[in-house]
Amino acid sequence: MNCQALIEKFVNDRHETIVNQLGQLLITKELKLVDFIISIGDYLQSIELSKRSLALTLVANVVEYLPNTFLEPNEIHHLVVFTSAKMSDHHVLIQSCVQLFRILAKQSAINDDDCITMIKSIFSDVYVQSFPQGSRYNVFVILLHFLLHRLDVVQQLGSDFVCNFIQSMDGERDPRNLVLCFQCLQYMTKYLDIEPYKEELFEIVACYFPMEYKPKVTNIGTEETVTQEQLVLALRNILTSTGKFAQYCIPMLIEKLESDIPSARLAAMDVFIHCIDEYDARDMSSYLVQLWNLFSKQALCAENQEIEICALQSITALMQSIGKSIQNDETEISTKKLVDRAIRECGNFLKEFDLKLAWPAVKVLQAVGRANSTCSSLIWSNLIPSLIKQFNTLEQANHRRTILDMITYFLQPTAIRTIIKLPSNVSDELWILLSTHFESFPSHCLPLISNLLQLNSIPGQVLEDNLTKFILHANLNDELKIKLSTVLKILASSPTFDRICTNLLSNLINSWTGTKTTPSNETLECCIDLCHNSERCRERLERFFFPSQQFIRLLPNLFKYLSHLYILTNLFSPLFDLLLTSIVNDEYTKIFCSKCGSIADESCKTFVQNFYETNLFDDSIWQSDKQTNLLVMIYFIGNLKRKFFQHELELIFNKINEKIFNQSSNEMTDIYFYFYGNLINKLASKNEILEHARSIIKQCETSPDEKHIHLWTIIVKALILYRPSFIEQYIPTLILWMNEKTNIANLACQSLKSLTNFNEQTLLLSSDADCIIHPMVKQIMFMNILSQMKPLLINNELLPSQMNVLVDLLSNVPKSIIQDDIISLLPILIRALAPSNESAWPSALNSISDLIKSEPNSIVDHIDTLFPRLITLATYQKDMSIRITSLKCLKYLTNLPTHKIEPYRRNIIHLLKVCVGDHKRLVRKEAVETQMSWCLLNA
Repeated sequence: MNCQALIEKFVNDRHETIVNQLGQLLITKELKLVDFIISIGDYLQSIELSKRSLALTLVANVVEYLPNTFLEPNEIHHLVVFTSAKMSDHHVLIQSCVQLFRILAKQSAINDDDCITMIKSIFSDVYVQSFPQGSRYNVFVILLHFLLHRLDVVQQLGSDFVCNFIQSMDGERDPRNLVLCFQCLQYMTKYLDIEPYKEELFEIVACYFPMEYKPKVTNIGTEETVTQEQLVLALRNILTSTGKFAQYCIPMLIEKLESDIPSARLAAMDVFIHCIDEYDARDMSSYLVQLWNLFSKQALCAENQEIEICALQSITALMQSIGKSIQNDETEISTKKLVDRAIRECGNFLKEFDLKLAWPAVKVLQAVGRANSTCSSLIWSNLIPSLIKQFNTLEQANHRRTILDMITYFLQPTAIRTIIKLPSNVSDELWILLSTHFESFPSHCLPLISNLLQLNSIPGQVLEDNLTKFILHANLNDELKIKLSTVLKILASSPTFDRICTNLLSNLINSWTGTKTTPSNETLECCIDLCHNSERCRERLERFFFPSQQFIRLLPNLFKYLSHLYILTNLFSPLFDLLLTSIVNDEYTKIFCSKCGSIADESCKTFVQNFYETNLFDDSIWQSDKQTNLLVMIYFIGNLKRKFFQHELELIFNKINEKIFNQSSNEMTDIYFYFYGNLINKLASKNEILEHARSIIKQCETSPDEKHIHLWTIIVKALILYRPSFIEQYIPTLILWMNEKTNIANLACQSLKSLTNFNEQTLLLSSDADCIIHPMVKQIMFMNILSQMKPLLINNELLPSQMNVLVDLLSNVPKSIIQDDIISLLPILIRALAPSNESAWPSALNSISDLIKSEPNSIVDHIDTLFPRLITLATYQKDMSIRITSLKCLKYLTNLPTHKIEPYRRNIIHLLKVCVGDHKRLVRKEAVETQMSWCLLNA
């Protein structure tokens, strides 16, 4: 079909595929643009307005189909001139012309003159607000595009662009268009000369403040894409984008702050908080006191927390703005004058603890103080000495606690206070106060100490003595432990307090070495906190602990503060020697050795080789009295990286092969087997290792006893983690064992549980130990296991133990994987709720609950069986979680058709009367929600 025929078909039928065909002809050069325009010329000049409009629309759509780099400058020029002429032809054609302009504006070859022609044509020929939303949207898209990408062209038009834009935007109400307008205005205030029209520009924006907009629900049930947050943010960005708006904006904000509408006051404070970067205090000098009065009133008498927070931030912003201006004691704008006013107006409230305004006044003064260093110094110097004096005159303990809390609040660390020093007289008075009253008010003194230390206020010897005595003799609750830990970590982290930290650590260690007693866990935790800083941790460890039993005890927690380089170069040889002779706690062994193995690199190869040759290859290491040494070896080697130690791991694997079947059954056998599985998984890419693993599996299958089935399980798990498809080879064997009438069936069920539980042995058979874990292992395993067990499901031949395993399997698999199969497994889940399957109840209930919630109708055929069990389990006293999940199931069942569940309603409501009196709060909460659902069933 030729070009002319395609054009005629579009004009007659408006077939959208015509656009694609014409565009493709232009792209492949089978049709030239000039020929296309000539072919459509008759329609563009038709006496029928509708045909001219359709022809323009076709041109626009075809050009839009073309790449942005397709048109040449001369082609763009002719199209721009032609379109500009058409805009004055008839107002109906303007919408199509604007659409074509939008497309041409994005062509990369467009020149400056054509851009100016388009802008002038829009401003002169388009009365924007008289057109539909879509056409207005196109206009603002064009203007925003030029502001973003052709700013130099827009700047040639100067303030005329600003004036014409104001006229185009005036009266705009559509939120989608407003977002574009606000973006345009933000660029205009930043890059164009708005001085001649700044008041008009502000007025066109101010009419939308505060922004109150709720997205409308469209016909298809979805909300509009523009949110109120977007509009609020865009509007705020304009109002705060230039200081030229200050003389108009501040009076408007004051008007809103005096309003009775909370949302208006919040919006005004939000704008003020964000305007201080652009607004100069000199532009609002006549409003400073009025702003202070309004903000302090909002903070002192806030209706809710949101208003209080905004008011306090506004006070800080006001003081920051004043602080940036040049001032002295005689200038109208003065930080000192306004701080004095704040202290004069709010200071009296601090003396009346019983008044509601006491703490709001503290917050206001603290908001003033955090503005800058001058404000902080003035607040501290004026208020803290008077509070200390007030503290010393008070007798009631609760009033004294309040004073300490107030001082702590005033000294809260903020970003600016890292460079502020507390006045020396104030600092000295506070340390004297703390040393005198620490024992009486430790919970209130510790936070104050933390704040003082963060302000680099140097304490005296008394602090060391108080803290030492407090750590060694006080019975610390959890709250005090947290506060004490914070203080100790601050001491440890700053070189300023190195002497104090060192002395405190010495005092604590001397407390148990001098008396030859075992330190308490609390004392050791404090020692750990004092080694918190990694830069000084090494020195303190070597000075106070290494080598010693205390070091061994602290090591797992201290490990995180040591750099990898320090561990690699200093700790391996001496520490492992010490571990092999001294360590007695298996948990510490696992933690430390696994971490050491995981960071070992090529620099450790000599040590690793000597270590496994002298330990692992020594037959005596496998004797029962050397089990701890073997643990050190297993957890260390099991975490070595394949990248560095592939060859060494192969040597170790070959040596272990000789010993794996020689192990007697004891508590260490499990560790040996998992270590063996760890090596198989890491080396499974080598065919000889894979073949050897398969031969071991066959040996286990020939004599299936407890030991061999356990080894079989671990090796199979190691292989399927590496390549999940291996599960197809081994599941049939497992199912055969599960069908045995002997103890082998129970062992096989436990084996399946182990295979599908990915939380076991995380230190040896997981990605943390650098094992190879296939990302889809859970999905592939579940699908294979389910396909192999389906015949048993269909024939209802599952034994109770098999059923329990299958239910547990469901709880270990992500819900998205089992979504398609869960309905077919529903009979099994309901059978699992039988009284004889108590261990399977939690997993079965969770799966049933998820199913009822997502697919309630799938349960209809089973409600006669399910309701009685849920009623029984809802009052099961041994496990609160079972009661809660049962109640959830009953609640979700109310989504079924009423006639299906009506027969059970009376029994359920009677049951729920019992459940709402349950002794557990969470059960009562769920019972009330369920009761509401059943009572409203016929509402």
